[in-house]
Amino acid sequence: MSEAEGLVPGFDGEEVPVARERPEESIEWVVEIYRKHQLKRVSLWLDEALAKGRRSKTLIPLVLLDVNPIMHRQSLLEQVFPAPRIINEDLLDVNRLKIMLDADSGMGKTTFLKHYLETLLQKPAHGVYCLPVYFHFGNLPEGGRFDLFREAVNREIIDVVLLEQVEDPELSLDEGLLGNTVNAIFNYSKCQFLLDGFDQLHPQDRFQFFMESFLEDNAFRSNFVLLASCGFNFGSLSTDAVVKRGEGTAFQMAFQKIDPKDINTYLGDASKNKKIKDLALFTPELLDVPLLLRVLRELSENELLDGLNNRMEIYSTWFRLKLKSANPSADDTWVENCLDQLAEVSYQLMTEDQQQRFREVEPGYEKTILEGKDTLLREGNFAPWWNDILQPTIRRWQFRHPSFQEYFASRYIQKNDGWKEIVLKNCGNEKWHEAIKILAGGVNGKELFDILIAEGAVMLAGNSLAEVGDLPKEQDLLIRQLLKYQCKETFPQFAQCRQVRVEEVIRCNETEYLQDLLLRLMKREHRDSRILFSVVELILAKHGMNFHQLLDTFDFEPLKKLEEFKEFFDEVNDRGQVNKAIFKKFSERVTIPEGKFIYQEEEDEEDRVLLKEYSIMKFPVTNALYQQFDPQHRNRFPRYSLDSDQPVIGINYYAATIFALWMGLRLPTEQEWEKAARGTDGRIYPWGDPMGYEKGFANTCDFMACKTNSVTDLEPGMSPYGCYDMAGNVWEWCMQKNASRHTTQRIVRGGSWMNYLVHAKCIFRNSFDPAERHLAVGLRCVEAPRFTEIEIDDEDDD
Repeated sequence: MSEAEGLVPGFDGEEVPVARERPEESIEWVVEIYRKHQLKRVSLWLDEALAKGRRSKTLIPLVLLDVNPIMHRQSLLEQVFPAPRIINEDLLDVNRLKIMLDADSGMGKTTFLKHYLETLLQKPAHGVYCLPVYFHFGNLPEGGRFDLFREAVNREIIDVVLLEQVEDPELSLDEGLLGNTVNAIFNYSKCQFLLDGFDQLHPQDRFQFFMESFLEDNAFRSNFVLLASCGFNFGSLSTDAVVKRGEGTAFQMAFQKIDPKDINTYLGDASKNKKIKDLALFTPELLDVPLLLRVLRELSENELLDGLNNRMEIYSTWFRLKLKSANPSADDTWVENCLDQLAEVSYQLMTEDQQQRFREVEPGYEKTILEGKDTLLREGNFAPWWNDILQPTIRRWQFRHPSFQEYFASRYIQKNDGWKEIVLKNCGNEKWHEAIKILAGGVNGKELFDILIAEGAVMLAGNSLAEVGDLPKEQDLLIRQLLKYQCKETFPQFAQCRQVRVEEVIRCNETEYLQDLLLRLMKREHRDSRILFSVVELILAKHGMNFHQLLDTFDFEPLKKLEEFKEFFDEVNDRGQVNKAIFKKFSERVTIPEGKFIYQEEEDEEDRVLLKEYSIMKFPVTNALYQQFDPQHRNRFPRYSLDSDQPVIGINYYAATIFALWMGLRLPTEQEWEKAARGTDGRIYPWGDPMGYEKGFANTCDFMACKTNSVTDLEPGMSPYGCYDMAGNVWEWCMQKNASRHTTQRIVRGGSWMNYLVHAKCIFRNSFDPAERHLAVGLRCVEAPRFTEIEIDDEDDD
């Protein structure tokens, strides 16, 4: 008898040996054995996924960002354009027991969690959270709420510990006792849960699990929880209050955009491929998503990347490589049959409006759609050769990246004799755009682009330029002309379009075709206000007129005389095309009488500016009014301006100019704008002299509204002539004489919801690039003579 067993008194006084503790009853033993075997398992998984011995080259470093809202007062600018801090400390040191990691498909959440798990297992056990557990929610059946989660996790831990019996056949473990110990480990809060695929739960289960675990009872007790998921949505079950409460209970994280140096290291020779860089300029995810980087690297390592010119070719080659690698004995016919079967399914899902990229509430698809597809599903399970392409769970399945579905759908369309009709029907639907972009690499580019341009899908055509093969020069020039006035920050891929000369576009394109096309693009059903400035420029150039020169001299009469613009200008008076009630409410104008006023700080009588009578819109242009002009318009910044009576934002100078012309008006000059804002007495703000930072006069960042307000809200802040929001809410574009000759910027006035009240003074001037679509810039229009300013000497002569 060993000393460890010891002796205890019996009932009649004799000493008897103490019963030896079984190993499965010892928390320390269970933790030690679990950690030993789990480390072997996760290291094997990582070696298979990342290639054993090559992890330094095949593991992309993912940097975590703290994206939690700052609790102390921030400037509004910091709230709108946050700069999340990099998390340098160990996650166990962030002083929160619940952490949520939000990352899209293909970003490497699973690899990150398993690599983190391996790191934890390689280190000495943490003093508190000594049992790190990885679990994927996709392994839960429907109805998988917290109780089923606990059962599944316990089963996972028990199965790992039971592996010890393989190493030691003489060891006998009681699963019941082992289960009790695992429960004790959970109850003593010694677990560190690394939970993956939360978005894979059924929406109702997801909501219930979230409620049980994050909002109501502390189901996890004080165990550490890291929950990784694609951005999830609870659908109709949730409210904003529920979501915000849940977010507040957890520490929020995201992955930082991958460093270009790490991308180049990961890709190796493939990083020098110029075609890939060109494609990534138009489709940034190609070099931003780890899974897609892996596609490029594997093609390069197999010497298959060079010579591939678009994503159609890249994906086709990679999918063939994966299928042949998984089934070496298969021939090309089998591979093509596999791809065709998945292509048919992908296209069917697209036609049913089930594009994975846009599925927020219930990701993935039912397995029933795969019935009869023998290369995909066998006895209810996916064939192993799809492991790198499809992601199955107990309940459903999905593509490992949304672009995989879009490729397969485009493959189906490419082989369909009616592909033109399919494009014609769907090119106006944003959910089809990526599939059509990929399709551009597999069909006749000219025929495809003829359809896109004619239907007004010019932005889609432009974004497909890197995918398509050679285009006729005249078509390429035309597309680039139509896109030459886009925002450089939003669309850097179109920056080179500025070099296109309008005269060359006209010279290279047939007159009749160009005429018909430009008239078509101006019609409401094909209108895209982002390209209308280029359309007008082309029409005027055909008549020998320079649009920029006309703007410089405020001379719009030539436009009004051209037959091409008659229908365009007549729309505002056509009750069948525009809503008169909206016009009556939001396009009301006030009259500014002729007379002098104090301009800027020139208070001397002889320095005052004399303006003729004109009228100006009472309100900034609203979302509702702009929608009358461009029915296809979609607000780029709905978070900051969504309602019909809020001012339209994200409208650049070029689009603002065309809107004003459509209204039969023009943008104001600085003098016209300032007089309407401050009157004739030189007041500092529209409502008068400053009276401190009082609410109710102007929407500026001093009051932290954090968005635009309804244009009718702030009556106390009206100008002397009855104009609303001439201080704050949105900056407003102004015209300048000969502007294009002297500057690359355009003036805005009035301050905005993002700026301080001091910037909303009537005399304050600011400027933006005319192509920029800023979230704090809008417009209002004037009806005025060509020139309203009267030189004082001219008045004296009269």
